[in-house]
Amino acid sequence: MIPLTILLCGAVTFAVRYALFGPIGPEHLPTRIRSTLPYVMPAVLMAIIVPSILLPAEGGDVQAVAPYLVGAACGFGVGAFKKDAFFLVFAVAMAGFMVTKFAL
Repeated sequence: MIPLTILLCGAVTFAVRYALFGPIGPEHLPTRIRSTLPYVMPAVLMAIIVPSILLPAEGGDVQAVAPYLVGAACGFGVGAFKKDAFFLVFAVAMAGFMVTKFAL
């Protein structure tokens, strides 16, 4: 039942998006909309990731020093200075998370 549900959700999502944007084509979209399209994916990822970083896990209390928050801050700090260094940012974020997780 779960695979069928996933397939149906994907089909409905595709159908709705194709019905709205398929016949138009990307070259016929207004310039203002086309200029904002590169920002859609980062915005969606942030909408998924930020609640998992800021909200407490397992219904616990909000902590000032949460491992996910420390890991995200470490990764963001390195990523702000080292552009195009995904593995370095990932390693630093994981190290910050692990150190905080085992220290608490």
